[in-house]
Amino acid sequence: MVILGVRIEFYEKVGDVGEPSQNLLGAVYRDHGFRAAGVPGVGELFSLTSLRVGPREDHVGVDFTGHGPFLPVRAVEHYPTPMDDEGNPPAWWDRSAEPSANVVLHTTMTADPILRRKMLARFAAPDSGWVGLFPQPGVQLTELDRLWWELRDGGSVTSPDIDPGA
Repeated sequence: MVILGVRIEFYEKVGDVGEPSQNLLGAVYRDHGFRAAGVPGVGELFSLTSLRVGPREDHVGVDFTGHGPFLPVRAVEHYPTPMDDEGNPPAWWDRSAEPSANVVLHTTMTADPILRRKMLARFAAPDSGWVGLFPQPGVQLTELDRLWWELRDGGSVTSPDIDPGA
């Protein structure tokens, strides 16, 4: 068994595996959120039902592009844990004592605002464990950022680190 994190990146247009996707719209991620039999390789399929998108009939706002309820893995990021001569993490190590890997998935986001809201609400729920990726302070918020904070904060469009009027 391995511990996996997942980052789902939303693009205007998704390229084939090995090709770049175009115009990143935003992303959600969850570190250390999944146990798997092994780390999937680039191009292998990752089941969306393992994520927070619900059963197949409820998969709204995510483009499957012919893969059924799966998305191909676009990249794998490995996070090994350093160890001392006795096999323990060194005192300076401030992350998990267990090594992990993150898989990166690319998809498009529906243009339908109702379906987009429904899909993003599953990830933004406070108990979901998912985090949204947003611009740096002082950068204009995108429509996706505003929707995330509205759903996450129960109607508020503010974050302690982001000025929505910037």
